[in-house]
Amino acid sequence: MFMRNVLVVGWLTLAIASFSWAAESIPRTASPIYDKPYLSGAGGGVSVGGYIDMELEMPEQGTTTFDQHRFIPFITGHVSDRVTVSAEIEFEHGGNVEGDGEVKLEYAVLDYRFTEAFRFRGGVLLSPLGRFNLLHDSPLNDLTARPVVSQQLIPTTLSESGMGLFGDFPVGEEGDLGYEVYFVNGFNEGIITGDPGEEKLRIRKGRGSQKQDNNDDKALVGRLGFSPRLGLDFGISGHSGAYDDAGEHRLSIAALDAKLTLGSVELQGEAAYADIAIDRSLYPDVAETQRGVYAQVNWHVLHDKLLAGSVVTLVVRGDWMDYDMALDGDDEDGVTIGANFRPTEETAFKLDYNWRRVAVAGGEKGDAEGRLFFSFASYF
Repeated sequence: MFMRNVLVVGWLTLAIASFSWAAESIPRTASPIYDKPYLSGAGGGVSVGGYIDMELEMPEQGTTTFDQHRFIPFITGHVSDRVTVSAEIEFEHGGNVEGDGEVKLEYAVLDYRFTEAFRFRGGVLLSPLGRFNLLHDSPLNDLTARPVVSQQLIPTTLSESGMGLFGDFPVGEEGDLGYEVYFVNGFNEGIITGDPGEEKLRIRKGRGSQKQDNNDDKALVGRLGFSPRLGLDFGISGHSGAYDDAGEHRLSIAALDAKLTLGSVELQGEAAYADIAIDRSLYPDVAETQRGVYAQVNWHVLHDKLLAGSVVTLVVRGDWMDYDMALDGDDEDGVTIGANFRPTEETAFKLDYNWRRVAVAGGEKGDAEGRLFFSFASYF
């Protein structure tokens, strides 16, 4: 199975490369990890940058708290005109690993460019499962919290060890088509969590090891992105591989994403669906399917009115997540409204309010729980 997948991907990629070998366009839809401010105008040598975010969360019920959520250094080494090494190191919640913080490699890759349409990548990859997982940096996003589907069904940030190919090439006068396809370790049995007899499917819990796969079946993940013109982007992506230790049961996730810019208004969203093969002798009641979606509207106003180069953005987002499509319940929905002020494009001060309703299996949704966020995020 693994070797057959390797051969299929290899032949498809060679076909793409042979069709567009002379294409040397600047990549737009492929590999957004290089769309960082600190790399603008970078030549050879090593470039260093990153971003910081922090938030004040005030729930209607619970404790008001500050969270030094992320401090993320970026390092990119331009080894030659064909070889690039790039990494992102994540310090979360202060990085105190003895407490509830975290220090890890978000990604660390080596890229080798044959042409813009045909490039190799290996290392700890940002899986191209949906658009948000590739473009999740806090300074890019107009709300504090990430969409629910992008936290739970596509467990952003999803980083996996693997290798594969990516590239892009022009289509027509204004269009661009980009692809990424990799073999990775995939998810593990942690996707099924909970006490015996009360297990649930929670895909986020099963993000696999970057050191060693738990089975001999490599997962395949890929995304095809198409931009027919500037301001309009579509993407289709998928992830499939065995998750159990025996390598006999598969988890498959499919996602669609889109973003449209109309003057000062942006419309964006993502939908995902998961299908899971379950060993019914062990887990008779665990879900086999999940689905989720988010839709968001950003309206940019007051350009240059408060400060030169500044802008205010008004935002509305709707979230919906169904953890078990076979049951009435075990789902959640939410609405977030917010506004942010950007004194520069790279820095945002955000104020937003989130309402969230959760229903347990077989039950009705309770009253909405509210949370107020004030946060800031900035590249450097």
